[in-house]
Amino acid sequence: MYNPASIIRYAMEMELSGHNFYKENAEKTENPMTEEILQKLAKIELSHYEYLKKLLKEYEDTSEVSGKIDMPKEEDIIFKTRKESEKLDAALEQSMIPDMNVLRMAYLIEEDFEQYYTNMAEKVEDEKLKEILLKFAGWENGHAKLFKAQYQKRMDQYMSMSWGG
Repeated sequence: MYNPASIIRYAMEMELSGHNFYKENAEKTENPMTEEILQKLAKIELSHYEYLKKLLKEYEDTSEVSGKIDMPKEEDIIFKTRKESEKLDAALEQSMIPDMNVLRMAYLIEEDFEQYYTNMAEKVEDEKLKEILLKFAGWENGHAKLFKAQYQKRMDQYMSMSWGG
């Protein structure tokens, strides 16, 4: 079986990398809705990092995961982000190709995160940690679906333009 502390440390690095990716690309995009989505996901990833940091400390102090540390309220954040992302259809599309590339990369990152959490959940004995990892996998799946849908919308719009974008 895998060492829970190593799993949590690696997850922390993934979440911090995700945060940095979204934050940097939010600053670069020209589309206000893409910027807003990326900023929100940067905050979400940072909240994941902070939670995992507390979880690691608990594990290092007690050699177990109690499940008593409050998890981020992910469902509410994703629901609001999805609702707001629907405004993308009404937004004026500018410089679509860079945004499409960022959305595609974001989708792939989140899909990778989901696979990591799912795989690690299968490799731990601690049932609380397994439950937490599967919860994170579900959240990352929601992020991936959000980005994939936005990428596909942008691609459809771009490919439908008579002037070729």
